[in-house]
Amino acid sequence: MSESAELPSRLSIDSGVILAYYLGEDLGRMAQKYVFDAEGKDIFHSRLCIAELFYVICRRRGARIADEYTRSYLNAEYGRLANSDAVDMAAGAYKCERTISLADCYVIATAKLQHATALFARHEKDLDEEINRKPFDVSILFLEDLGK
Repeated sequence: MSESAELPSRLSIDSGVILAYYLGEDLGRMAQKYVFDAEGKDIFHSRLCIAELFYVICRRRGARIADEYTRSYLNAEYGRLANSDAVDMAAGAYKCERTISLADCYVIATAKLQHATALFARHEKDLDEEINRKPFDVSILFLEDLGK
């Protein structure tokens, strides 16, 4: 995807997208531009995404900062919580069939049920292997591909 390309209007985001933004990574600037500040985006996340956001920041910067950043993200209302038994069951079905993390299964399940595109910050070996083995039934994009 070229830098001038638009992301789809409906996105299910992985915690890595949010983390890149809050941790000041180069990908975080892309997340701000193409996801959080972009007009007309419907952004969805799961509870597991929020838990990952908190624990990764907590491990890197401490509990106080993790609490501050997580509350900041939630209060900004960038995304909407996709929390339902249907999401849990769809994530479980992906985990049953695939060798990817449960968190990634939740991103993809949320995308499926919200008719959205799953957006991850970067390629991950296990996810790339699964995409190559058998394509998913939802679109999957990676923020790191925006500049390519």
